[in-house]
Amino acid sequence: MSDPTELYLPPHLPYPIKVVAHEVHPAHTVQRGTRLLSYSFTHHSTEAGKETRFGTWDSSIEGTVDSWAFKPGDTVSQRRAREQAAIKILEPCKHGIQIGGLCCLCGKDMTDYDYTGFSDASRASIQMTHAANGPTVSLEEAQRIEKETADHLRKVRKLSLIVDLDQTIVHATVDPTVGEWIAEGEAWEARQADRKASTSDESDSPAVDDDEPNPNWEALKDVKKFRLGPEALADPRLRGVKRKAKDKSVESEGCMYYIKPRPGWKEFLEDMAEKYEMHVYTMGTRAYAEEVCAAIDPDGKIFGGRLLSRDESGSLTQKSLQRLFPCDQSMVVIIDDRADVWEWSPNLVKVVPFEFFVGIGDINSAFLPKQVPLTPVPQAPSAPGIPPAAPESPSDTAVTSIPNDVTEEELVEIEKTAILARNADALDAQMEERPLAKKQEELQEEEDQEEEEAEKKESESPEPTTNGDTKGDTPKPANGVEVEKPSTPHKHHHRKALLKNSDTELLRVQRILEEVHRQYYTAYDDRPKEEKEKHIKRKPSKHHVEPPSPYDVRLIIPSMRQTVLAGCHIMFSSVIPLDTRAETSETWRIAVMFGAKCYTELSPRITHLVAAKRGTAKVDAARRQGGVKIVWVNWFLDSINQWRRQDETPYLIDPEATAAVGPASPPSDPHQISSDPEPDADDWDYDRSAGVAPARNLELDGVDWDEINDEVEAAMNESDDDDDGDDDGASVKSGAKSGNVTEDEWTDESNSIISSASSTPSKRKRKRLRSVTPSEGAAGSDTDGLRSPLAKRKKLAAERTGASKLKVSISANDLADDEQPKTRSGTPTSPAANNDDDDDDMTTDSSDSDDGDGDEEDDFLARELGEDWG
Repeated sequence: MSDPTELYLPPHLPYPIKVVAHEVHPAHTVQRGTRLLSYSFTHHSTEAGKETRFGTWDSSIEGTVDSWAFKPGDTVSQRRAREQAAIKILEPCKHGIQIGGLCCLCGKDMTDYDYTGFSDASRASIQMTHAANGPTVSLEEAQRIEKETADHLRKVRKLSLIVDLDQTIVHATVDPTVGEWIAEGEAWEARQADRKASTSDESDSPAVDDDEPNPNWEALKDVKKFRLGPEALADPRLRGVKRKAKDKSVESEGCMYYIKPRPGWKEFLEDMAEKYEMHVYTMGTRAYAEEVCAAIDPDGKIFGGRLLSRDESGSLTQKSLQRLFPCDQSMVVIIDDRADVWEWSPNLVKVVPFEFFVGIGDINSAFLPKQVPLTPVPQAPSAPGIPPAAPESPSDTAVTSIPNDVTEEELVEIEKTAILARNADALDAQMEERPLAKKQEELQEEEDQEEEEAEKKESESPEPTTNGDTKGDTPKPANGVEVEKPSTPHKHHHRKALLKNSDTELLRVQRILEEVHRQYYTAYDDRPKEEKEKHIKRKPSKHHVEPPSPYDVRLIIPSMRQTVLAGCHIMFSSVIPLDTRAETSETWRIAVMFGAKCYTELSPRITHLVAAKRGTAKVDAARRQGGVKIVWVNWFLDSINQWRRQDETPYLIDPEATAAVGPASPPSDPHQISSDPEPDADDWDYDRSAGVAPARNLELDGVDWDEINDEVEAAMNESDDDDDGDDDGASVKSGAKSGNVTEDEWTDESNSIISSASSTPSKRKRKRLRSVTPSEGAAGSDTDGLRSPLAKRKKLAAERTGASKLKVSISANDLADDEQPKTRSGTPTSPAANNDDDDDDMTTDSSDSDDGDGDEEDDFLARELGEDWG
């Protein structure tokens, strides 16, 4: 006999209430609507104040009273009424399984609805079967069914496996080009068979056969095909709803589907069926899923009718594990090429998408949310006819205008109609545009162009023959008579295959699934004896929460993922989009999911810098720091796809430069390496593989810093001792004494002075020769010949004192009275002063250099030369 049903007081009663009397007692039979108890409560009114009122509570089910929890006189609060059942009643039938509005056990109508506000149909609201109109069950019944299923699976040492179809096990297209290629290949095989039969009885060898098959025929031999009519291409509830009429479309005529099973599919399904109970969960229609399963599992031994399509799933954009396993998912594993539709469930083993028909994608995902790529690497534009990715919110573009009086249910139906019509448009585009034919033509054009270039090079550089002649020359006999050059046969251009049959993803997935199965049953067999007895005796309860256990795939699969990049401290460069917060990006989440620790700033703890391009500031900083493996982003993608950390050596960015740079001190400021994009990063990029940098770029790795330091120190230690006493006076005048310049001695005009001329000979390491200006060469001055440009600028800056000469005004009469040109200060200017000075010695003002009267710089130069000449 089943357990008694617990009834709780309704939440709308005027709590707190006081139980006045029980209207029924244990062992009494009650019907629906029978009064169970009467109660009293205090009512507050503005006119009469507080007054006591009475109420009753009636039964919503039928059966025999088992026991009461509240006694007459007890006061029941709203919290107590919510937490404790008031009465327990033994029902003859709990109506735990229902179908079509009827109880599957007693046949009673479940749609009755009366004044109690309770319907028996709500007692079995869980749909856990694969059929769209299958039976619904109650929570208690769902727990019982799942417990029986789990016990059965453990007895046969199996787990449950949910398998996606499109781009996981098969790849589908409706491009008619595939049918034409298959027909061409079958016709070629028929010709070959006829030719063999006709030449088998002949003794002569057959002639050279120039007949070759379609280059894609070998990969198309196992392609399955089936036709779906227009009635099978939409949701059953929406069939008959037509959009804008077309002469030919999938909604009016249907279409032919071509299904390519993934290489190794047969062995994979057979091996996994021994360890897993297989289920199909696809976003295709029911008719499509049945046809695909009939192609890959014709006998039904693998899936056994356990098939769930979008017609029964209840959602067109998401997949739900609770749809098939509402209570316990500890034994369920999922394989799918998309993780976003599962919201990255811990039960998921993500599969690399199967892309056999190049550029087609998933023909049943035009209405799914747009899949965000892990890296912002730009992809080549898809060929015409490829179904466009749907926006994340289909309702935004599903309809152009919605009437204001549309109900919520009607709006849902309108949106479904619109997104299904968009999927039909994508199929129409494939059939009309034939993207595979266009891609094959482009591939063939590239192949022909490569062959033509190779032939051209071969003709321009003839190869010598063994006798010393050049290949291609006309042969000459010994008598000197020329013979005609034999004609070379026309070179046949072989067509290149577009479709490849080299996918090995199922081998990797099989390895992971076998490891999950092994770890589960290893943990299950090692559980304590007490837990085994508790597991056998425990009964499902409405309020029971299953504690986590080691034998739970929701713990096993994440722990396996965590070992992939365990110990890796990763920083990304040019991988995460700029407008995305790094911690919330998909790339960051996946890296953490696979055991890595991610950072936005460079620090000594970083072990890997994952970059999408070379030459960024982060890459250069990581190279200078040393101890960081700077790898391309493909290392990260391949590691998570293979569930195995890949060797970094083939993925290193510039391995030679990385090996040449040893460990260095980390940045003193941990925030100096910004996660933002580097300005003008392209200006610092160069081709390291060629070893040549553009003229404007700097190759810092090749700089001899010791030599630079020597030159700087020599410049700082240079003196002007070879000059006359006026130099010393100028030095003292500028405040640059033999010691270091004090803080008080620095001015705006003298802040370029590094240090004074040292009087200690030991500090003078060497002096550099500077170029002699024309004026100096004319004067024959040798005293300044050894002075460096830095010393010259120091001297000029030291003498740059007093008021600016630019502020002295002169007139035309003043210039006319002078017999020779003078500067604004009145000092005669020598002819040598009009010569151009070295740019390294002084800097002239652009506004004054155009003036023929001279400038402030000329004044300084004239005074200096005058002092040198005496």
